Amino acid sequence: MSITLTVAEIASLAAFAGLTLDEKFPVDADEAESEIVVCDCPPEGLTDDDGKVTHHAHIAYFSEYPEEGSAPLGPEIT
Repeated sequence: MSITLTVAEIASLAAFAGLTLDEKFPVDADEAESEIVVCDCPPEGLTDDDGKVTHHAHIAYFSEYPEEGSAPLGPEIT
């Protein structure tokens, strides 16, 4: 399962969650439309830059650049 959100939607979600965004660093219009996919972590996990495999409940990546890598979300599952 996955969900695709724009950066603008993620900012709205962060505000809904009670997080404060720093208005000194506004997101420009092009960045706000960038899409990020949030999905379940693959069963084989993620490999970091040092070759260590980690497992997380979810990961995120830019939909236009999946080859650039994924970011783990939440704590590592052991």
